[in-house]
Amino acid sequence: MHSPHTELLSQFKHRVVRDLAWVIASPPLVSGDIDDVNWWNYEDCLSEFNDCLTELKKLDLQPEPLIEHIANLKNKKLGSVFEGLISFWLSISPNFQEKINNLQIIEDKHTYGELDFIIEEISSGKIIHLEVAVKFYLGSDPLTDAYRWFGTTTKDQLGKKIDHLRTHQTQLTKKYPNQLKQYFTRTIDERHCIVKGRLFYPENSDISPQNISLAKNHLRGRWCYVDDVEVLDSLIKIDKSHWLTEFNHEDIKASDFCSIKNLTSIDRAECYVETQLNIGKLIEKQRVFHLPTEFSFPKNE
Repeated sequence: MHSPHTELLSQFKHRVVRDLAWVIASPPLVSGDIDDVNWWNYEDCLSEFNDCLTELKKLDLQPEPLIEHIANLKNKKLGSVFEGLISFWLSISPNFQEKINNLQIIEDKHTYGELDFIIEEISSGKIIHLEVAVKFYLGSDPLTDAYRWFGTTTKDQLGKKIDHLRTHQTQLTKKYPNQLKQYFTRTIDERHCIVKGRLFYPENSDISPQNISLAKNHLRGRWCYVDDVEVLDSLIKIDKSHWLTEFNHEDIKASDFCSIKNLTSIDRAECYVETQLNIGKLIEKQRVFHLPTEFSFPKNE
């Protein structure tokens, strides 16, 4: 289940550089022009990757600045690391320059919200409000409903996240321009949104949500209950810090394969890499979630 970006990322030997390249090049979950906001599409991502390729290659030869950048992040949760990688991308991009990040809009002790980035497009001088997110969702019937796609914490839903980005996050600079001027005096010309991640489909099902502008080439995985697992000796359990870029042969060599005891003892949804042999080397075949038998999705209301 490889996307074309997988081959692009395989040229980098350092995983941290591949994570950065994945943040830039991987296809988004949602794309289109929604409520006067440009939600980046795959072509936008690939174009930016190609423009950053020279710097990414340099970084792969000397990754210390990126390693230090990640190490210095106060919050090591995946969402915060993703934003940290976005910030580093902007620092090497020939097309954009970061002006502000993580700005809380506050007036008279009231917080209206926090915006992710204000950036400048170098060629045009346009000022862009950019919101970003990385999300991973498991689908439950009916898959055509965006609210039936859940995070491992089932209060998190694809439909809710998209609604929040669409109606609140991307609209902050439009709704509160006077409050924004306390921190940034230039006019916001455009609003953009970049949502990366992966949707995990039930086995033998491939129906996508229909009530959002889901990108056709979004990254996909599978999920099943542990009782239904047929292939075991090719599975590697991974923690959340490794949910971004795909595993290569070296990553797999440095990992431990799962045992039946490991698998049947899980007490929550866990993410795995399923491997396969390709020209004498093990590579990632697909990303899968396995669920304990007692796991249940919220009832469809």
